[in-house]
Amino acid sequence: VNLATDGLPALALAVDPPEPDLMRRKPRDPRAGVFTRPLLVLLLAGGFWSAFVNLGLFTWLLRSGRPLPHAMAMTFLSLVLIQFFKAYNYRSDRFSVLRRPFANRWLNLAVAWELGLLGLIVYLPFLQRPFGTFDLAWTDWALTVGLAFSVVPVLEFVKWLERRGVLGELS
Repeated sequence: VNLATDGLPALALAVDPPEPDLMRRKPRDPRAGVFTRPLLVLLLAGGFWSAFVNLGLFTWLLRSGRPLPHAMAMTFLSLVLIQFFKAYNYRSDRFSVLRRPFANRWLNLAVAWELGLLGLIVYLPFLQRPFGTFDLAWTDWALTVGLAFSVVPVLEFVKWLERRGVLGELS
């Protein structure tokens, strides 16, 4: 899962363009850690929401009569897709994902590459067995993309709270 979700997008985030107001901010306390309270809340919110969505999807699929391999494949797909949405959201801990969402060319390329690999894993028969996937209907894709996208408003709400100082001082 890490190879399909984190590798290239994580590297691409390291070369994200700087935020436009970076030089207007007051200096950060050199003794303060990198993980500020607002950043930790954002990361935890994304992690908890991802767990909630994926466990809920898996449980619902099994209870609706889907076979275990089908439930596992769709949950895998949801897990991968939610990571991509989170990568775009985590570009900034204060600005909306809607503000220049595709400004990081490398992240765009990384996600496109990973989506291509995901398509191969789902549709190439010789890759389906080792990854436990199979041809998914468009309705399965729509469900998983919709559920994965649900992390965006959750993280946007946390950022909104951060900008208002509800979660602690922004660094």
